[in-house]
Amino acid sequence: MKSVALITEYNPFHNGHVYHAESSREIADSDVAISIMSGSFTMRGEPAILNKFKRAEMAIQYVDLVIELPLVYAISSGDLFAKGGVHIAEHLQCDALSFGSESGNIDDIKNAIKQIEQVTNDERYQSMIKEGKSHPRIIAELVQDTNLLKGSNNLLAIEYVKHIMQNNLSINPLTIQRKDNMYLDPELNKTTHISSATSIRNAYFNDEENYKFSLPETSYEILSQSKGLNWEHFFPLLKWTILRATHDELREIYMMTEGLEFKIKKDIKESTSFETFVKHLKSKRYTWTRIQRLLTAILLNIKTEDVLNYEPSAIRVLAMSQKGQAYLKTIKDKCPLPIITNVNKQSASYFENEIKATELYQFISGDTATDFNQPVHIKKSK
Repeated sequence: MKSVALITEYNPFHNGHVYHAESSREIADSDVAISIMSGSFTMRGEPAILNKFKRAEMAIQYVDLVIELPLVYAISSGDLFAKGGVHIAEHLQCDALSFGSESGNIDDIKNAIKQIEQVTNDERYQSMIKEGKSHPRIIAELVQDTNLLKGSNNLLAIEYVKHIMQNNLSINPLTIQRKDNMYLDPELNKTTHISSATSIRNAYFNDEENYKFSLPETSYEILSQSKGLNWEHFFPLLKWTILRATHDELREIYMMTEGLEFKIKKDIKESTSFETFVKHLKSKRYTWTRIQRLLTAILLNIKTEDVLNYEPSAIRVLAMSQKGQAYLKTIKDKCPLPIITNVNKQSASYFENEIKATELYQFISGDTATDFNQPVHIKKSK
């Protein structure tokens, strides 16, 4: 059985994701589509609008397997996010990896990687690093063709392909050009109803009913009947966590740098909302997304030592179709990691971070589903 991997967040699963899944099956000529999906917290450093169980149920209507991307990868920047997703795909014996991009041209993406490699070996790069400039900023300044450095999907595409090339993996990278709405477009596309997840979340939290046209029927039913969450719901808990922590404890948190723990402790006292807190912390050096990732790590108590040299010890299946079940049977003896469909006392040690994140998310949402009482969702054949 040929398989294509999709590294995803589905926050929430919308019409653009349907297009991506169906197009990926076609261009990869695959029998099975496998989604490697973030859990209840995402790469932009935000709680997902719905928990991973509900988003997996949305996705399994159009893919055959939904695998949880480990938390350490899910809340990190593009490089580690991509690395984690690609290696899970490798463990699952995937033949291809399909991802969206603004470019839609895999050769252009490979060419951009060569340019970036040349720049990082340049003396100017090393000098600018010593000046304190970030890697993305230096690349943007030194790479001549910057078109591919524009667009969140292009940047992730570069990371996916880079990891495949650097590790000499047999996975075939494929890209599909993003259509209609771009990743961060804040407004719904009312013409084609392929809208960004950002615009759908904005509409949902603003009580605009028209977001329903941008979702498949199952996704709309699940989202409309659930309590969607954003950072403001978590802010009281975040504030308490920061207030009770010492500077030394905060200093150990993943992505905490340059004494930022002092400013965080100081500014949280006067902040009355998550938005105002991030505005206090944002600067030229620290982007909004970078700060959100750090605050997610604080909330979940993810320390630098937890991330260094992290390697997953098992693969968690959240949902599967009958075709997905059949595929797992074919790779069971080839996969170097145990494949877990239901978490119990014996397997819980594999997923300590993921269980902690789920419990915290569900504490805020009031949902009773946990990693222990929520069995893998199996989609029955029609």
